[in-house]
Amino acid sequence: MRKLLLAFTVLMPLFSPAQELNVPIPQYVPKSMKAYWITHPGVPSGESAVVLFRKIIDLPQKPDKLIVNVSADNKYTLYVNGQQACFGPQLSDIRHWRYETVDLAPYLQAGRNVVVAEVVNFGPDRFFGMQSVRTAFLLNHIDAPTDPALSLNTSTGWQTLHNPGIRHKGVKWRVRPEEKDIISGFYAANPTDSLTARLYPWGWQTGTDTATVWLSATFCESASAYAGGFAWLLEPRTTPLQTQRIERIARLATVSGNPSTVDNGFLQGRPTTIPPNSRVTLLLDNRVLTIGYPELRWSGGAGSLVKIGYAENLFLPNTPKKTNRNEIENRRFVGIKDIVVPDGGANRLFRPTWLRTFRFVQVDITTGAEPLTLDDFYNRYTSTPIPTKARFAADKPEYAGIFDLCRRTAELCTQDYLLSDAYYETMQYLGDSKVHNTTWLTLTGNDLHVRNALTQFNHSRLWDGNLTSCYPLRATFVHPNYSVIWVDMLWDYLLWSGDKSFVQKFVPAIQHTLAMFDGLIQPNGLAGSTNWAYFVDWYSDSKKGGLAPGQDGTNSAVVTLQYVYALQNAARLFDALGDIPTANRYRLRATQIRQQVYAACYDTKRGLMAERPTKDYFDQHTNIMAVLTDALPPAQQKAVMEKLVREPTLGQATYYFRYYLFEAIQKTGTEHLISATLLPWKNLVADGLSTTPEQYEAEGHPSRSECHPWSTAPASAFFSVIAGIRPADVGFRTIAMRPALGELSHIEGLFPHPAGDLLFDLSRQGATGLSGTVTLPPALAARSTGTGNRYHFGPDNNQLP
Repeated sequence: MRKLLLAFTVLMPLFSPAQELNVPIPQYVPKSMKAYWITHPGVPSGESAVVLFRKIIDLPQKPDKLIVNVSADNKYTLYVNGQQACFGPQLSDIRHWRYETVDLAPYLQAGRNVVVAEVVNFGPDRFFGMQSVRTAFLLNHIDAPTDPALSLNTSTGWQTLHNPGIRHKGVKWRVRPEEKDIISGFYAANPTDSLTARLYPWGWQTGTDTATVWLSATFCESASAYAGGFAWLLEPRTTPLQTQRIERIARLATVSGNPSTVDNGFLQGRPTTIPPNSRVTLLLDNRVLTIGYPELRWSGGAGSLVKIGYAENLFLPNTPKKTNRNEIENRRFVGIKDIVVPDGGANRLFRPTWLRTFRFVQVDITTGAEPLTLDDFYNRYTSTPIPTKARFAADKPEYAGIFDLCRRTAELCTQDYLLSDAYYETMQYLGDSKVHNTTWLTLTGNDLHVRNALTQFNHSRLWDGNLTSCYPLRATFVHPNYSVIWVDMLWDYLLWSGDKSFVQKFVPAIQHTLAMFDGLIQPNGLAGSTNWAYFVDWYSDSKKGGLAPGQDGTNSAVVTLQYVYALQNAARLFDALGDIPTANRYRLRATQIRQQVYAACYDTKRGLMAERPTKDYFDQHTNIMAVLTDALPPAQQKAVMEKLVREPTLGQATYYFRYYLFEAIQKTGTEHLISATLLPWKNLVADGLSTTPEQYEAEGHPSRSECHPWSTAPASAFFSVIAGIRPADVGFRTIAMRPALGELSHIEGLFPHPAGDLLFDLSRQGATGLSGTVTLPPALAARSTGTGNRYHFGPDNNQLP
């Protein structure tokens, strides 16, 4: 029984967070604010710093409501009388700076009240997805009393303190391999923390600290909105506030050093004491990947040093290679680290200033002359409150394992926006979001993050029609074929939601982006060179990685066909909006280019499309897009699909691009290929992963991220291909359902359609038949094509013969 309990993490409520009042419908969006941005008079504007802002007010009685808009640069956490009320702001850019809107009344009381914000500026090493002007804080009190003593507006009466106890440490990734904090590749997330307890103003959340250097906060800038301004242009938040809860770490896996044994009680809140003059390393294993703000509570330990490291996985010695994630013997730990220097005080707390992602936590402890008591260690699990409702089960258990990998990945990486991954970059990428959007809509039926992503990508628009490849962003990363994927995403969203008014506002932008790419098309119909760079997939056999071997993108058939695909989706979109001439123009252009690609790249001997006119490289990617765009004539497509999956010499689509492979399987009715297509994910389950990684393990290209939503295509394909649930019209008011069980004999599940939950329970009958039930939401119509049979479903007719 004890082993069974240790196999799972335990989640318990932590606190009652405030609710975002402007989501989903904006209610408190003042045209002007009486509050203004405030700052600390002595903190350099862009340097790393943790700055506290507080106001103490005396209320004659507890208010029924007290609504505020609140924001900061870079990040804030707001406390009222010691209770955490909210944190933010939602990540965006300076011209669309987000603020949260919450009711503070539940945290207030008659008499003295302490309202305090911790504002963190991560400095020059800050997250690449985080724009910044300077350290600043804003709180706008809606319907504030005229008496300044009772108003919470950031103007007069606010105090500020530079917290010297927290310093940031840049993560080392552009250094020699032996000095790196990560195993390889690009690190874009925030720096880690170093806490010196003797310098920390303990009790600041409740106003009981003994710091004597609280200063009057000073004016920084006016609060500006849509009319323009000198700094941040304010907009309301667009996704729900993340929620947090206590997550107990699953187990203490190993202890090394002196002492050689350590009681694991501190993982359950039972104090564990490390003796004086000890040096010990504790490896904690959560058994599954998670995300949040790990909290260490301790007492004593003056003269000690504690290092807390976080890793998604362990590695073989002297190599970046990974094996089964459950194997920990003879494995090495590599990961980012926080540092804590205790001061000997009691009931101390360390919480990092930014999210940490981990399965494994390594705690290195060196004690001095005083023992160190570990009072508690747990994770403050953090994620969107939007629940994942979808369910899928089949007679082959590995399908449930794959679905669970995809679900957990999407949950961890859906925060205030869509994270590309949970550890290394955590940015919102265009190509990644194409898959993430589809997975998230499938799992939740909720479109708030999708709408936010579509809008934010348009905010990244450059002069030439390109979008930056990820956004928000404080750098400039551009891949023109990623830009046209944004058009695909708009069509996906319109087909799912039917929200023409939302999509209509992007019409000029769609035309701008498509015109940009059309300018890259050469007389031969293939994409030419770009001042930016193309990215298709992490080709395992390519030194360049993102493109086929020997390719810079010029004359690339797959890059060109990605543009054709966007043209076709644009034509469908403009048809739905009633602009038939524009739809026909894009449709004609798509036909012209795809015919040129076929003429230049189709190889009659192999019966496949080559990646380029030299016909010296063949891959799955090009042929997948040739099928989806009908660059390959329909009569040839099934034969090509068989070759794609059966011929191992072809350049292989990795997790990301297999989203399009699933789409090609559905289009051609070759669902018997699903099992082979799922093989990489089946291997993940066997290798002990709990989330989907970024890329395949390959010599010279070690996999990096263990939690990448662009690899979650099976979660949507189980419903759209195997259960066959797809929109039959714009707005998904009618379902076209063509179940194709492939290697399965039975499936059952729940699909959260926008109109309500759709339930299905289907079994194979003979070679081609089906039996079972499909229960639709009352407002929904459906038409279904089975293999050789046609079924009509409705609320009163959901039984298959």
